[in-house]
Amino acid sequence: MDIKDIKGKITTLSLIFGLLFTISGIIEITIGICSILGFEIKLPLFAGDAFGGLSLLAIGITYFLGVKKALSEDIRAVSYLFTASIVGLGIGIIAFLLLISNAMGFLLGFEDWEDWSIFSNLNVYLILGILAIIPYKIAKIIQSTT
Repeated sequence: MDIKDIKGKITTLSLIFGLLFTISGIIEITIGICSILGFEIKLPLFAGDAFGGLSLLAIGITYFLGVKKALSEDIRAVSYLFTASIVGLGIGIIAFLLLISNAMGFLLGFEDWEDWSIFSNLNVYLILGILAIIPYKIAKIIQSTT
């Protein structure tokens, strides 16, 4: 399969997921910096972790580099899509493991987790990690046909 045949798909996927991760990262960094400065901002799904926001931003930039490669018809655009998706999946797995850990604390009756609910651990890392499965699977299909 030639890059010209799949250029549009790679560009669209990379652009959509690049925007998702970049915007989420900027929001996360902003909330984190505001909390460091003493301003409390509460947004659903966002923890206010500035370093986590930096990782989301890095993943978004990797997707955007894939857009640049796809537009110049470089076959390595698939690699950027694949790599960014794997790192996004990794962050999602860490968020999932944290959710499982907190659920175990709740089920075992630890007093720090008395008022825990599953919705308190749903965050942008988990959601974007789950969504990163889509470009990962598509990149795998593209990789197997080239």
